Amino acid sequence: MIMIIYRRCRGIEKNYGGTSVNKKLTFGFLTSVILAGSMPFAGSAVQAESVLDELKEEKQEVESRSGDLDNVIEDTEEELQQLAEEREVLEGHIQSLQITISELTADLTDQSKRLEETNQEIERLNEEIDRLTVLINQRNEKLMHQARATQTQWNATNIIHIILSAEDLSDLISRVGIVSQLVSANRNIIEDQIRDQKLVQESEEKVQTEREEVVALLTQMEETRDELTIQQIELDNEIMHVAELYEMNENEKENFVKEQYALAQQAMSLSSEIETEEERIAEEKRIEEQRIREEEERRRAEEEAQRLAAEEEARQQAELEAQELREEEERQQAAAERREEEERQQAAAERRANEEQKQEEQEQQQAATSTSERREEESRQAAADRRAEEERQEAAAAQQRREDEQRQQAAAERRAEEERQQAAAQQRREEEQRQQAEAQRREEARRQAEEQARKDREEQEKQASAPSNSSPSQSSGWVRPASGRLTSGFGYRTHPVHGGRRMHSGIDIAGSGPIIATRAGTVTTATYHHSLGYYVVVDHGSGYRSLYAHMTPNLSVSRGQQVSQGQQLGIMGTTGTSTGVHLHFEIHKNGRPVNPAPYVGM
Repeated sequence: MIMIIYRRCRGIEKNYGGTSVNKKLTFGFLTSVILAGSMPFAGSAVQAESVLDELKEEKQEVESRSGDLDNVIEDTEEELQQLAEEREVLEGHIQSLQITISELTADLTDQSKRLEETNQEIERLNEEIDRLTVLINQRNEKLMHQARATQTQWNATNIIHIILSAEDLSDLISRVGIVSQLVSANRNIIEDQIRDQKLVQESEEKVQTEREEVVALLTQMEETRDELTIQQIELDNEIMHVAELYEMNENEKENFVKEQYALAQQAMSLSSEIETEEERIAEEKRIEEQRIREEEERRRAEEEAQRLAAEEEARQQAELEAQELREEEERQQAAAERREEEERQQAAAERRANEEQKQEEQEQQQAATSTSERREEESRQAAADRRAEEERQEAAAAQQRREDEQRQQAAAERRAEEERQQAAAQQRREEEQRQQAEAQRREEARRQAEEQARKDREEQEKQASAPSNSSPSQSSGWVRPASGRLTSGFGYRTHPVHGGRRMHSGIDIAGSGPIIATRAGTVTTATYHHSLGYYVVVDHGSGYRSLYAHMTPNLSVSRGQQVSQGQQLGIMGTTGTSTGVHLHFEIHKNGRPVNPAPYVGM
């Protein structure tokens, strides 16, 4: 308690300066608190709650200021987002212009090739024109020669002479055909001459037209390319202007984040003090609740034992009454059977008496019979008597067997009842031993939990006083991503901002230093998220990925970059949904989060 108040006073001294007056007030307040702490312990709970309320109130004020900065940062980020979107639109326009310019350049290249092909075609046509011109000139000379020859040699007298000098009609026809062939050949030459001259004229016109079209198209495309280049320069200037605005807002945001970082440091210090005080109060409450639970469990165990004993006694009484009832029924059944047997024996005796009387009467009536017949009759009577005696003996033996079986059954039931009672007693003893063992186990678990909590506090204090450097895990080849103490482990916990029990898919390391890659890999994500803040994801291959969240702006890496183990990724911060400067670190295996602590030796 005194250490908490001392740290609180140190916080006041830091906030209001280190003047001598403030120091006197601080140590005067501390002395008053120490003297007040020497009073009876009855008021310690009230004092603890008062200190805790003050710490929470100050933390709430700091968080309120931090929330205001969050709103300012959020507005700045929206402006940055708008500028980024505007820049992306402009870059998209530039990209479209570049594509258009590239297409125009490609078209210019194609048209240049076409112009070259046209020039080659023009050269070919010029050669063809030259060839046709030569042919035309040759035909002209031939026609002129034939014309002169016709004028000088082929007059009307010569033609008449050819006709009159023919020997016969056949010769005449042949000579006229020759003249006709000469005239026809000259006519063909004239037609070829006219056709070639027309072809030369058309080729010259076609070549001239194609050349003019290609030159005009090239001129138009070059003008369009120049216009697009001017537009690209204008868009570049706009992008530069947007980038300057983005840089200005980024600097403002960085200043806000630095201010928020200072508030977060103060909030983290207050949170640590609140956490320590709450842990102490919670520990006292937990011990008291544990004592009450154990007392309640002992009371319930005693009540349960009494209930079981009463039930066992009632059950034994009921079984005893049932046993007595069964024995009474057996005695009554045995008496009824004995009476039945006596009645059977009496009936048998009466039958024998009647038979003897009948025999005497028969003997008297048959006195005159022969001796052999009397002996035969006596023999039959003796046999009947023996049979009757055997039946009586068998009935007596059967009765004896039934009585023996009933006695054995009763003895077996008594033994079974004794064994059941012994088993019930053994079960009660085992239940009592189990309850004692359970109570001892709970006590041992409570003791171990207290011991572990004590060790954890010592370890946290040790780490806080001398933070360990990032060092490789001897078993996995990973390294710690940052120096500092572990403030929250992997698993379900009460969310520090939203409340409620949620899964914490990583670990939190408190500190303020650099964050390094826990293993070599490729950066797949380096951006901002409203919950994670500025964060980086590194793919290490073999299904492993690591995530580093809540970093300060100006990350040291970018998407697609290759990083080595130990290379700095950024600085520990409190961006996103965070209550203080720390690193939220995760390791994913095949897309599922796993506990990172064993990998990095924490």
